[in-house]
Amino acid sequence: MALSASFSLPSSHHFSQLFYSDLKLKHKRLGFLKPQRRKFQYLWIVKSVLDSRISSSIRDNGATEPARVLLERLFAQTQKLEEHIGRDPRSSHAAELGVNLGKLESDLHAALAALKKKEEDLQAAERKVLSEYNEINRARKDLEQREGDIIAARIKQETLEEELRQANIDLASQATEIGDLKLHLKERDQEISACQSALSAKEEEIIKMKHELMKKSEETANAEAELRSMARLLDEANKIVQKQEVELQQLQSEIHKKEDELEISISMQKSEAEKLKLAEAKLEKQTMDWLVAQKELKKLAEETSSHVGKANETLEEFGRVKKLLSDVRSELVSSQKALASSRQKMEGQDQLLERQLTELEEQRRSVMSYMKSLRDAEVEVESERVKLKVAEARNKELERDLSMEKELIGELQNELEKEKSSLEEAIQEILALQKEIDDKSAAFEQTETLLKAKESELVEARLEIQQLRSGRASLQLVLEEKNLELSDAKKMLEEVNQEIAELNGILFSREDELHQAMSMLKEKDEHSQTMQHELSNAKLRFAEAETVVEKIVDLTKEVVLSFNQEGCSALSPFEQNNVRLPPPLLYGPADGFKWQKKQLEAELEFTRQSLRAKEMEILAAQKALTIKDEELKMVLQKLDAREKEITELKRDMMRDKDDLRKLNALAQERIGERSVGDLAIEKLQLEAAQLEVEAATSALQKITEMSRELLNEAGLTIEADDTSLFEQNGSEARINAITDNECSGEVKSELSRLLTLTEQLVKEAGIAGETSQ
Repeated sequence: MALSASFSLPSSHHFSQLFYSDLKLKHKRLGFLKPQRRKFQYLWIVKSVLDSRISSSIRDNGATEPARVLLERLFAQTQKLEEHIGRDPRSSHAAELGVNLGKLESDLHAALAALKKKEEDLQAAERKVLSEYNEINRARKDLEQREGDIIAARIKQETLEEELRQANIDLASQATEIGDLKLHLKERDQEISACQSALSAKEEEIIKMKHELMKKSEETANAEAELRSMARLLDEANKIVQKQEVELQQLQSEIHKKEDELEISISMQKSEAEKLKLAEAKLEKQTMDWLVAQKELKKLAEETSSHVGKANETLEEFGRVKKLLSDVRSELVSSQKALASSRQKMEGQDQLLERQLTELEEQRRSVMSYMKSLRDAEVEVESERVKLKVAEARNKELERDLSMEKELIGELQNELEKEKSSLEEAIQEILALQKEIDDKSAAFEQTETLLKAKESELVEARLEIQQLRSGRASLQLVLEEKNLELSDAKKMLEEVNQEIAELNGILFSREDELHQAMSMLKEKDEHSQTMQHELSNAKLRFAEAETVVEKIVDLTKEVVLSFNQEGCSALSPFEQNNVRLPPPLLYGPADGFKWQKKQLEAELEFTRQSLRAKEMEILAAQKALTIKDEELKMVLQKLDAREKEITELKRDMMRDKDDLRKLNALAQERIGERSVGDLAIEKLQLEAAQLEVEAATSALQKITEMSRELLNEAGLTIEADDTSLFEQNGSEARINAITDNECSGEVKSELSRLLTLTEQLVKEAGIAGETSQ
């Protein structure tokens, strides 16, 4: 930048100084001929090198001609300046050449500005490409995450299935182990029971011997006690006999008194019976009179009906008769009550007499039995005295036997002690075995509890079956209706299964499209990477081109200044060397810059058009995405409607279950006398119906889960469609791919042109630098 600032365009003051210095250079022309000749020799060498480089660049690529033309025009202008300054330093043509050089410098600055604009446009395009690349990376990451989630879900399903299989295997192995343990426990129980039976037999023998000893000793003690008690009883029996004789005498006197009382009571009963008979005869007479009076009343009533006129007179008499009849009735009722009470009293007295007679007979019998028992007691006392003597003899024999048995018991106790030591050893072994059995029995008890719970569940299930069988007749009609509903539900399920099959086909097609989209995404990634590399290279080349253009401007300034300082003496050596400039340098530099400007503007417009085309493609892709979002919303609405239908079906099923239970309860109330077999059959049928209902509900739930999974996978495919713009339609996707490829080819061609231009400018700038040196 310092060089460009130092070598600015020459001003008017600078030209005035240049013309003033030319007057001085006329006097010193001869002194400066030698260095000027050297200078033009250098220029001729540069010209020849430029021609060779230009010819080689034209062979390589024809796109670098504008830069070459600009450089040739620069050198032509500089040579014309030298010629005109050498011929006529004060001429107007030299001033025009200076102005033309200024215009050329302004054109170079404009070209730099255009290059900067183009670089900015390229940076904007690069940003857009980077944003698209980031979106593609995000979509790819989302796809990878979705794939990871699907793989994790599959792995979870596989692990769950393996865990279920292992659980089944473990259950089977535990069942076999439990069976083996049961067999082992049975064997051990048999062994233990055998040992216990042997021990118990020996213990029983010992206990029997002890009991026999105790019994014999007790028998001897009892015999002695009985002898003593018999002696006491004899004394007491004598005393009792004497007392009973006194009591018998007292009883006989009482019996005589009671017999006298009975005779008196019998006479009283006879007199009362006669009175009752008289009262009954009176009652019969009164009843007869009452009947006669009633007949007379009837007759009077008939007469009153015939003689109405005499009714008033007879009414008073009729009332008097009624009063008499009521008095007679009251007397009859009172007499009947008195008869009933007297009869009851007579019956009670008869019962008392009979009881007293029975008691007297019993007392007589008891007295007779006492007499007999006293006689028997005397006989027994005499017999017991004989028995006492016999028992004393037996006691002596028993004492001898006891002494002999005590000796045997001592020997048996020694044998028992020996056997106890052996039993203790066996018991220790049994305890060790019991510990093992207890450890295993704990697990066995757990299994038994589970088995008992299952048995209880089985019993409950059987009871429920018996209860449900009772409602078979009342539920058959309901079951037929439910069968029709189930057939309709099965038809609906078949339709849903067909839809699921169609959705599966769509899923497979979407998976294929996903694979294609992934491959296209990979290709786009590679393409975007290559584009990024090319853009970075283009940036570097643009920067190099800017530096080259700045160097060219600096070189032109240096050339102008060098010619102004050296003067107008450069023309004669140039003519002497007979150096001819090429025809492109004879033309003005403004035309070349205009042509380069037009070319750059055309390239910028072309890039803008390509960017607009890409924007249009992005808008079309967004429209396609909105269409797909609407389709997704429609699918979600359909699925919501399906889920609502499924929930309604579930509610209907629950209502049907409640109805079945209510009908079952009603059937159980109505049917109370049916057999257990019929009830069990009905419950089995109900269970089958409930299983069918549960199977239908589970199928509906599976359908909902499948529809949700299909939605999720459809969302994945739509996201893949969002990331890849090639998934719109078959032909449209191919056309978009072709247009993208064409755009990328055009961008590549433009970049290659720019690169060749910058390389040419760099090469020519290097040559210009050598010439300036």
